[in-house]
Amino acid sequence: MDKAQILIASNRGPVSFSTADDGSLEHRRGGGGLVSGMISVATEIDSIWVCAALSDADRRAAAEAPQARLDQAYDLDGMRVHMLDIPRQTFDGAYTGVANSTLWFVQHMLYDTPNKPSFGSRFRRTWEDYTAYNNAFAEALVAGAAEGARVAVQDYHLALVPRILRARRPDLRIAHFSHTPWAPPEYFRMLPGQVARELLEGMLGADRLGFLSPRWADAFLRCCEEILRAKVDFERRTVEHGGRVVGVGVHALGA
Repeated sequence: MDKAQILIASNRGPVSFSTADDGSLEHRRGGGGLVSGMISVATEIDSIWVCAALSDADRRAAAEAPQARLDQAYDLDGMRVHMLDIPRQTFDGAYTGVANSTLWFVQHMLYDTPNKPSFGSRFRRTWEDYTAYNNAFAEALVAGAAEGARVAVQDYHLALVPRILRARRPDLRIAHFSHTPWAPPEYFRMLPGQVARELLEGMLGADRLGFLSPRWADAFLRCCEEILRAKVDFERRTVEHGGRVVGVGVHALGA
């Protein structure tokens, strides 16, 4: 498999598929602000975009493409795309059960806290799916990255990926960008303690973390200080943990 110098990892990819009336597959550009913001990177430099199949048509396209590399089966205007057909139960548990039904609500501080959330056996099962989902992405990134490549991991769906990559490929330069708010520790602590630590430590596997606003970057720093007992420099926005120093930056999209 050809290797890339820059890899983008996100749940939603730059292309999506549908089934035409004659049964053939049709593709179009994927939706969402992330795709719009990253599309030039994927087309103008030596890159591979790793994403998940979101529909039955996506799954069929991934299954039919050589090694799930869509660019080897379709004209994608110069983009190289590796679409992962993650088992449906694993995907549903990770995407619906954890990312969109738990983490999104925590980060936006939208829970009806007297009644929700509940972290019982069902959540523990979906957390296993979330871990497996992140491992699947990390495996694809490891396989696709050239020596010393840069990896740009996107959002709360893939918070564990940086740490997994760091263990597998210490030569990589890893960044993680959060496209949502980040809750302060007073709210973030509602997650089970081990889950909160795994999320923070997962992201701290990166060399640099990005947030959309100073408030959300500082909320993450406070979580690291109070939950991980990490050494935090709020002026420089750095976190020292596990023998490494991770930079935290503020980067408004389009700036």
